[in-house]
Parts: sequence; C-alpha cells; structure tokens
Amino acid sequence: MATVLIDEHQAALLAIDRLARQAISRVAPIRLGVAQTEAERQAAYRLRYEAVISRGWMTPQEMPDEIEYDRYDDQAVHIVGYDGEMLATTARIIFPRPGQVLPTEAAFGIRIEPRGKVVDAGRFVVARNYSGIEHRMLSVLLAQTWLIVRQQGYARVCAAFASKAMIRVYRQMGFQVTLLGEERFYWGEMRFPVLFDVAQSSQTLVQHWSSDVESSG
Repeated sequence: MATVLIDEHQAALLAIDRLARQAISRVAPIRLGVAQTEAERQAAYRLRYEAVISRGWMTPQEMPDEIEYDRYDDQAVHIVGYDGEMLATTARIIFPRPGQVLPTEAAFGIRIEPRGKVVDAGRFVVARNYSGIEHRMLSVLLAQTWLIVRQQGYARVCAAFASKAMIRVYRQMGFQVTLLGEERFYWGEMRFPVLFDVAQSSQTLVQHWSSDVESSG
C-alpha cells in the first residue's frame, strides 16, 4: 500500500510539472527563465524599484540608486520574464542555507519547519505595461518558481502575501496554505507569512490546474 501511495504522489508531482510548463508556454512571446548576468539582475532590481515607487511605499528621494535591493539578493535565484528586450516580470527564490534565516523568518520573527526543507519566494512583480494580464503573469511566475524549486529537490515554499483575501485565492487554486504568524508590515504592506506545501497539495493542484490549462488552451 505504501508503494502505491508513493507512486500516486510522484505521478501527481509529475503532472504538476507538466501543467506548469504548459502554463508558461501560453504566455509566449514572453520568455521566462533565470537571470544569468549582472545586467539582468540589475534590470530585476529596477523593475522592483518601479513597483515600490508606483505603489507609494517609498519616494524616489529615498532610493537614489533607482534599484530595490537587499542583502538576500546576491544569493537569490532571480526569475525574469522578457517580452523581446523588455523585462515584463520578475520574482526571486532564496534556498535554505545552514545557519541562515530566510527572509520571511527574519521579517516576521518566526522559525519555519522543517529546517532546511523550505524555500523562500518573494518579490513577485509585474510591469505596469502588463497590468491587464497581471493575474495570468503571477500564475506563470508561480509555475516557473515551482519548476526551479522542484529541480533542486524541494516541495515546500514560504512567502509573505498581502492579505487573507489573497490567501483564499491561493487555496481556491488548490494550494495547501498554512499561516505561519500574525500579520505584519513588510515590503510596503501588511502581510501574512505563509507556507505552501505543494507535495501535500498535489492532488487538488492537478484538478484545478488541469481545468485552468484546458480553459485557456
């Protein structure tokens, strides 16, 4: 029986992988990948700066370098989505390191278990020119994040999201989402720290994502 359950679980994860790739293919000509050069990373920081300024979280005078950057960025994997030469979207992934707290842990004063098994995702930004398809772009950012996390052997992701309403949206998408602490002011807004357990969500994610991919195909 245990072998059957493991096989079903692995099959569900492989199905999520396939659906994530299909979702990404449907935003062509936007190309998603990982920043490979310092120029690409700087472009991501500038797009994050534009988001911070446009939302009124800080003023240009407070950010004279016109980039949004913190101490975690040098070790981060930066997802970038290009439309031709224009950066349309970005996000970042922080993998766990021995003796180092994750950004969500530091911001909310919490410890996330299991230690060393949780990846931190954040700084999800869509350029204003693509606001008309913002939710679709966020979906493919999540898909790309999952594929990178999965390639490194992880299946749990923590993050900070703005509201209980957004948490409900992710649960409706099929994610098993656990609140890890109380709401705090973080990256410009009141946010909750949450944990996504994709492995435990595999069955419901396959059901929801299959419907979404079929309806957009």
